[in-house]
Amino acid sequence: MEESQTVSEVLLDPDTVVRRSFFDGPEEVAASLPAWYREARAEAWAEFLGLPMPVRTDEEWRFADLKRLDFGAYADAPEVGAAVAADLITRSVALEENAGRIVFANDRLIAEPLLAEEFAAKGVIFKPLSQALEENEDLVHLAFVREPAKLGGAKFAALHRARLRDGFFLHVPKDVSLSRPVEVFHWLSGEGSAIFPHSLIVTGAGAKATVAEYVASAGDEDGFCCGVADLVAGENSKLTYVRTQNLSERAKSMQISSTVAGAGADAKAFLLNLGCDWARLESLSRMVGEGANSDMLSICVPENGQEMDQRTLQLHEKPGTTSNLLYKNALYDRARTIFSGLIMVEEGAHGTDAYQTCRNLLMSDEVEANSMPGLEINADGVKCSHGSTSGPITDEELFYLRARGIDEAAARQLVTFGFVKEVADAIGDAALEKVVVEKLDRRFARIGLG
Repeated sequence: MEESQTVSEVLLDPDTVVRRSFFDGPEEVAASLPAWYREARAEAWAEFLGLPMPVRTDEEWRFADLKRLDFGAYADAPEVGAAVAADLITRSVALEENAGRIVFANDRLIAEPLLAEEFAAKGVIFKPLSQALEENEDLVHLAFVREPAKLGGAKFAALHRARLRDGFFLHVPKDVSLSRPVEVFHWLSGEGSAIFPHSLIVTGAGAKATVAEYVASAGDEDGFCCGVADLVAGENSKLTYVRTQNLSERAKSMQISSTVAGAGADAKAFLLNLGCDWARLESLSRMVGEGANSDMLSICVPENGQEMDQRTLQLHEKPGTTSNLLYKNALYDRARTIFSGLIMVEEGAHGTDAYQTCRNLLMSDEVEANSMPGLEINADGVKCSHGSTSGPITDEELFYLRARGIDEAAARQLVTFGFVKEVADAIGDAALEKVVVEKLDRRFARIGLG
């Protein structure tokens, strides 16, 4: 490393000779980075090579079409050119007001990180992960990848840790509230490019934060996104995380998220999935303190031959904890969805109140929706329920609207929009709900719903 270079600049150096295959080994990182981080990368690479590739006969991968994923088709994403970066920065607009913004293209920072001075003065940290590893090592180390991948994606989680280039770190100190969301944009650009974005969010005791993360393709290229999100909600804090995925419909995506909610904490994670040929999302939520609550929300609108695979675990570890999962899928053409969810109540977690609902709206005779909800209860005095429904729009719903002068295509659009909007309304932030609704509007307008 040259004396004039910072660690961040070394981490963000572009590949200048050839694009690296996954099997060339992980990129070298600066020796000045924390030893634990360098060791974790090496251990992760060994783990990735040692773990077998999942197969459809594995219970955690039941119904999944793994033939769509070919590691040989992808290589580490190169740095984008200045013109592309400038265009992507202008496209990185969603909310009218935010508390801060970070923009990445191919896992490289392309715009100066922004954080409103009013929040920086209160000790809020919002910066690229590469920078936080230098400047806030202790805080990062406390929360970085503390939860193992328990839902089948361990090989992908290891690949992510070994090839991680950058992401973002948000830390909101005790009793500090962000009155506006922070926004993070991840752009994937270039045919065959692979990115590994990392999201690390920590709220201190009594703090409040809302994070909006947008993952999208710059164009119609095939690519691979392998992301990990670590959400840590401290005691009596409130954390809302909204992630929208609108990658190219030729791309593949693997997202592994974990939420840890402390005593009295209220954690909410909302996922909107529109893009990708193949997308898998693994979401773990642990209630580790008494009175903790977790809301898990998702909307998927696949069409053509898209496959969206969602695996969840609501893990209640302490008494008096609550959780509510509401996933809705509207399937078109020959789309496929998979949902496998488990509510687990551990010994001693008495008084747990947990719900799990997955609903599939079938808009074609050729779609396929697979749902596998489950319960495992090892405590007393609990109230838990789970269920899944799948079916088309009913004749009664269409008749009600047609009788009021609405044509069939518009009637189908109204019913479908109302079906998914219930989930968007549960976000609890009017500005973000508007962003989600606008994305759904564009999706349904493209589909046509005729």
